[in-house]
Amino acid sequence: MAHNREWADTTQDITSPTYSRQVPPGEGERFVVVAAGTNEGFIDGSYLCYLAKSNQGDYHGEMNAKLFKQWLTTQLLPSLPGPSVLVLDNAPYHSTLLEESRCPTSATKKADIVRWLEQRRISFRPSATRSELLLICQKNRPERRYEIDNNIREWGHEVVRLPPAHPELNAIEQVWGFMKRHVRSSHRRFTRSDLQDRLEEARLSVTPEVWAGAVRQSRHFEEEYWESDNIRETVEPVIISLASDDEDGEDDLFLESDDDCIL
Repeated sequence: MAHNREWADTTQDITSPTYSRQVPPGEGERFVVVAAGTNEGFIDGSYLCYLAKSNQGDYHGEMNAKLFKQWLTTQLLPSLPGPSVLVLDNAPYHSTLLEESRCPTSATKKADIVRWLEQRRISFRPSATRSELLLICQKNRPERRYEIDNNIREWGHEVVRLPPAHPELNAIEQVWGFMKRHVRSSHRRFTRSDLQDRLEEARLSVTPEVWAGAVRQSRHFEEEYWESDNIRETVEPVIISLASDDEDGEDDLFLESDDDCIL
């Protein structure tokens, strides 16, 4: 959490601690932060911060489905004041499939593929190859249902899953960015305790106004997408047959307007 290049106060002696920040080499220690929030701020009781075991790679290596489920069921869900809608992205630890939703993959043994098809009474040729069996499985893939979604609904809440690669629709991504900027600009001693203190400062700096602004921004992106989708849906397709037997229909190839057409 440090800038690669920074301004240095050259009026100070180079040995002075105020000359510039002494950024240590290497990756250094890091913390993993988990939380949830609304336009009124962080959900009380949902904030979790712990030291990562590794000082390399991103945070995904320090989080898994088991840890996420434990945080969800012991910290977040008991803290929600009433029926809510939880917004989730498609991180792997959010997306463990229920057993009945699993479908054979290219790594599945042929005998297990055959068993999967037989259990669902899906017909196939006894002489079918493994590739052909996989194709039949894909055509009969069950609806995706996730363990986490079931946990959330058991507590009386609903889930909205964002489309892949759309972090702008998730307000907490902007909150994380706000916190990272605070840590990056204020981190000076580069020790574990200093980093933890800066993280706590960053958490406290995320006021309800910051959260409300992040939610408004995400809703703005969402509304723009809905608007653009609706514009596309209003365009009626124009189908032109170039193989018509009607010799008098040649003028149909020329459109009287500049509207978009779909061939």
